[in-house]
Amino acid sequence: MSLINQPFDGQLGDILIERLQEGYNRLTIIVAFAKNSGVLRLKAKLEQFRANGGTITAFVGVDLQGTSYEALKNLASFCDSLYVVHSEDSAATFHPKIFLLESDTKIWISVGSNNLTGGGLWTNFESSICQEHIIGTPECDLILKPFSELIEQYLDADNGCSRKITSEEDINELLGAGYIVNEAKQQIVPQNNIESARTYSDIKLFGRVKRARLPQLPSNEDKRPKEIQVRKGETVRPIHAIDETNNNERIWLEDRVMTGGSRNILDLSKSGIVTKGSGAGSRYETDDASIILGSVAFFDIHPEDISVVKDITINYNGVDYLGNTIFMQNTGANPNGSWRIRLNGNSAKGVKFHTVDGKMWLQDKIFIFEKIRTDYYALSTLHANSIVNCEMASYVVARNGSSSDSKKYGFLRL
Repeated sequence: MSLINQPFDGQLGDILIERLQEGYNRLTIIVAFAKNSGVLRLKAKLEQFRANGGTITAFVGVDLQGTSYEALKNLASFCDSLYVVHSEDSAATFHPKIFLLESDTKIWISVGSNNLTGGGLWTNFESSICQEHIIGTPECDLILKPFSELIEQYLDADNGCSRKITSEEDINELLGAGYIVNEAKQQIVPQNNIESARTYSDIKLFGRVKRARLPQLPSNEDKRPKEIQVRKGETVRPIHAIDETNNNERIWLEDRVMTGGSRNILDLSKSGIVTKGSGAGSRYETDDASIILGSVAFFDIHPEDISVVKDITINYNGVDYLGNTIFMQNTGANPNGSWRIRLNGNSAKGVKFHTVDGKMWLQDKIFIFEKIRTDYYALSTLHANSIVNCEMASYVVARNGSSSDSKKYGFLRL
């Protein structure tokens, strides 16, 4: 038995990934909250676990809208059984956090404070007791018997607090009834409150802990050319190297009218003029406080590396769309030297991303990208009229050009 105090003693997400590869064939997850930041970082390993003959059962709470629509969609895609647990009694919150792995010979269990989120499994202060036992021993029986009884209570038809997810319609019903929300609303709307005021206050009563890191890629060589051209005759220097990274980040981008014949090309930028906040201390900082790096840097591409062509996978509403290409439009009859991303990736069923919600659905949106890996991003969208909320929730906002009407983008607090 061991007490894991995250992040000091390691991160439960990494421990769970290791344990998934140690011969277990059943996984049960019981958590209060689930978000894409945790689900998608485990997705590949959980799919591999199932491909090797494992089964996955999950019980997820939806109190305080702490579980997102997208997380449930993704969980439904690889769980053998998925249940949502909730009580209409406002005084009763579904709040356990248990991960149980079983085989015919042993079990491993974690019981603690870790939710199925990026913070819960990697970056938050969390604590959990982790144990491994041999099947048939008294110690194992002391755990499995009450755990089995707990599962029976959740599955009891007379309970009324547990709903099995059997189709996409079940998740949509929860969304329509307000039990869950899209991640875009989780990331934007709840932050427009006193917490935002706290962030901007000059009074700081506490220190800042060194942020725990998510699974990382090896650092590449320094990617800082001497300068980045901002406008004709004007240049800035980036303060930090632009390496490929798996650090959790979020950006929103205003699209307005998409370009391309299918209206599926989103403009990115080399740099931006700061309109709110500051890029100081972020990876987008330059030697000019009024300028930050453009949105292309969020995708780990240096703005001046114009020969780079990068394909990324986008997870939208629980579906992966592969082959969305980031490129510099600097060839052809009318080259304009701008970075773009072509949102036309394919799902496993052959559906094109730009057609998933109907023709021209990408118009007049705000795109919120969350980085899972350098080649893998979760996407949620808001209507264009949500831009004020997006600006309020951002630590820095910039516009793509010198005109006051230029499209904006911003980096969100985590």
